[in-house]
Amino acid sequence: MNGFKRMARVLPTLWHDRVTISGVREVKDGPFTTTEDVTVCKDRPAKVVLSGLKTSEQSFFGTDAYDAKLIIDNGVKVAAGDLITVTDQNSVVTEYRRASKGYTGYASHQEVAMVRDEKAKEVVNDGLGND
Repeated sequence: MNGFKRMARVLPTLWHDRVTISGVREVKDGPFTTTEDVTVCKDRPAKVVLSGLKTSEQSFFGTDAYDAKLIIDNGVKVAAGDLITVTDQNSVVTEYRRASKGYTGYASHQEVAMVRDEKAKEVVNDGLGND
């Protein structure tokens, strides 16, 4: 098991994406339990792996939808439905609005299934008036 602990310390140095995760958590307020928005982690190293980006499934109507997997250390408690904001190594920010609970079955990391599903917003200046 010692080798896995060492691997868990080394893996984040290979991840060049930065992740901020926020969500709703239960909070005790005296005898009452309420919910509030919290930041689970901010600017944490992670890696995003695209698992389902097929051009044949992209529609004419300008949606940006694909499946992805977040690889992050086991020290973060990711709940289903958390909002995950990823800044990649090129400073491009992507928001994933639908996420699964983290699967922590690995000794070195956890995996979170995510879906990016929103209307495309990027505009391309191609010199043809399409800007």
